[in-house]
Amino acid sequence: MDTLDKYLVKEIIIYFILILCGISILFLAVDFLSKFWSIQMPVSTILTLYLYKIPEAVRQFVPVACLMATLLVISSMAKQNEVIALYASGIGTIRIAATFIGVVAALSALSFVILDPLVPTLEKKRQLLEKGADAGEEALLNFNRDRFWVRSGTAIYNVGHFDQKKNIIEDINLFILSPKGAIEKKIKAKRAVFKENDWNVEEGSIIYYPEGHFPTVETFVSQRGLIPEKPGDYKTLEIQPETMQLKELRKNIIRNRSYGLDTTRQQVSYHERISMVFTPIIFVLLGIAFVLKPLKTQSVSKGVAFCFLVVFIYLIIFRMMISVGKGGHLPPIIAGWTPNLMFLAIASIMIWKRR
Repeated sequence: MDTLDKYLVKEIIIYFILILCGISILFLAVDFLSKFWSIQMPVSTILTLYLYKIPEAVRQFVPVACLMATLLVISSMAKQNEVIALYASGIGTIRIAATFIGVVAALSALSFVILDPLVPTLEKKRQLLEKGADAGEEALLNFNRDRFWVRSGTAIYNVGHFDQKKNIIEDINLFILSPKGAIEKKIKAKRAVFKENDWNVEEGSIIYYPEGHFPTVETFVSQRGLIPEKPGDYKTLEIQPETMQLKELRKNIIRNRSYGLDTTRQQVSYHERISMVFTPIIFVLLGIAFVLKPLKTQSVSKGVAFCFLVVFIYLIIFRMMISVGKGGHLPPIIAGWTPNLMFLAIASIMIWKRR
């Protein structure tokens, strides 16, 4: 690492930390003041809630802090004619940009490694605290207990209600399919109780659909071995991405797809979170292309205005694509990555013209 790199790394990190802390604190303060009169909780609980919100606030402002740090560092260098000196000594735009990209990539990766496991954990605690629930009721945050479908091998069944505390499922309609996809039999039961590591299905009937013959009906008081899933399997069918680490979200998407459930919204959230790791780098490229002009000094006010303009346009496009993707009108990977690819193309063209 030469002298130039050491200087740039130090300046970028200092500006990044100051800006990130300042914006995060400002955001939390505004959020607190806007809700102050409507919050019906003890002061200690409110303070705890906002402590839980800090990592999420930090995570969402990492790209903005990277962009503003880049703009301020280069603007400061330009005012002192350091940019002209660099160009005069044969150091071009690509060489300067490489240092910024390397530092920002490291900061983005570090923030992901730290915040990806931290944010979901604190988000769960925050939701539990808001709902007045205890740690034993954490699964309530991740599960819709009424009217859900499960696909299990050759069986598809609908559960009317699942009581996770008593491990009872009610109003069951189970369809057993043949290898050709035809219904072989339908089982309807009032309830199923989980005991001795299996579901005991009670008060039901079985309708058989023999090929080429009329259906026949058989009633039963109780049967076992009809449902292979365990109670814990039902508690993760409904995914809340904000309460899961990225690897947990991926595993649950794979699991629920095997059950035949629609995971479009969760897949979009998965690609959204991955693409956000690369957003700071793209923002920095845009900032460099805007402010790194050796014969023209950009004022700090123009840099800040440009920063807010870029963030505003990016968020509009990003939220629009995410909404369209969650609506099922675009593949999840396209919905999650299109904004980044668009801004990367613009930044690359601008930097290429200034090289």
